[in-house]
Amino acid sequence: MWILELDDTEIRLSKDGEIVNSQPGIAWAEVKDLKFGEAALKVAKLYPARVHTQYWNLLDQSHVEPKGFAVETQADLVYQQLLHIKEQGKLGDKDEILIVVPSDRTEQQLRLLYGIALKAGYNVVDFVDVGVAGALAYESKGAIAYISVGMQRTVITHLKVSDRIVRERVSVTPQLGLLPLSNTWIRMVAEKFLASSRFDPRKFAETEQQIFDQILTFVQSSKNNTTIETEYRGFTRQVEISKAEVIEVAQDRYASAVSHLNAEEDLVLSNTTHTLPGLTDALTQSSRKYFVSTFGGMVEELTASLDDESDSDQCTLHTSLTKRATRTTDSDRDTEVHVGTPVHPTHILHQATAYPIGSEFTVNSGELGEAQLFTLEHRTQGTALKIGTSAPITVNGARVRTELFVQPGDRISVLDRNYELIMVQG
Repeated sequence: MWILELDDTEIRLSKDGEIVNSQPGIAWAEVKDLKFGEAALKVAKLYPARVHTQYWNLLDQSHVEPKGFAVETQADLVYQQLLHIKEQGKLGDKDEILIVVPSDRTEQQLRLLYGIALKAGYNVVDFVDVGVAGALAYESKGAIAYISVGMQRTVITHLKVSDRIVRERVSVTPQLGLLPLSNTWIRMVAEKFLASSRFDPRKFAETEQQIFDQILTFVQSSKNNTTIETEYRGFTRQVEISKAEVIEVAQDRYASAVSHLNAEEDLVLSNTTHTLPGLTDALTQSSRKYFVSTFGGMVEELTASLDDESDSDQCTLHTSLTKRATRTTDSDRDTEVHVGTPVHPTHILHQATAYPIGSEFTVNSGELGEAQLFTLEHRTQGTALKIGTSAPITVNGARVRTELFVQPGDRISVLDRNYELIMVQG
């Protein structure tokens, strides 16, 4: 099955669970050129008037100013990016595709999206609410909130879960989004430059873009500290920042999402939500349970659930779905975050040597650290294994493709190396 997930921080097209194309929902529309995704992010601060980040949210026919190549309206931008994704992912006109949409889409927006997709050559069979799809793999029942941080806003889907997942209501906060967050972080870095050298990098598009690129890289990394560098007219300036500072200045924006949650709700977090520094801790105060929705887990559960409900040839929006019975096996563990009292391994064993993990331990491909293979990081909810290489990594013989939580006794294999996580008392 082909699936297109329209989360604008990472729009993903997959075939039978394999991601064939992913790109953020951002566009750069010049007079004679049109770029999407990472190419547009690279000029977001250089040409802010021609970079568009709201068209997936607006999803209407309002005019784009200034106009660009083949673009006059917000709908044109959606159409052109759908064409781009279709071409990049080699999606055929006859291939049936399911589209997973944000929970705050109106009926009018969905009708427009359906028409745009048909015009772009998509053979759409159904739409599914992203909150419903993301919560399918969560085994608990009761009240659940699915949280998805987008480019410009955060959408919270409030769900009721029994044997069936039902969307009850939707909350939206524009204070929390990847781009508003990045502006907060850029301001923090700029204040450090002003304090150290009386230089304000926000005055020049070139240096603001440099900071923007480095900040996005840092917040997505496992590093606790980094150096932010600007170069302007032959002068190079540097400041040091830490993850703790990044988290501190983001707290007000994080609080805007927390304010929409009910005390009884467990959480299901999108991948972007989970990886933003400090956001998970802010959301899970008072020992609130949470689960990270991985794309692979969502696709597997969604495919199984829709197979049971494929009783109509009419394209519809699914705001409720029946859960299938799930079992937790070694191969399933990359879709699960443990919520009980965690047991942390203290050492990682390689050949005859046990290395202490400490709060964080990175395994490199060589003695000089040419490339990171994986990192182990102790967190309050467990020990996370973060993949840092494209080399195949298995845990207990099962291939893993995304971050997962590990425990004593687990065996990790990468390249020609084998490791075991152990606990050493005393």
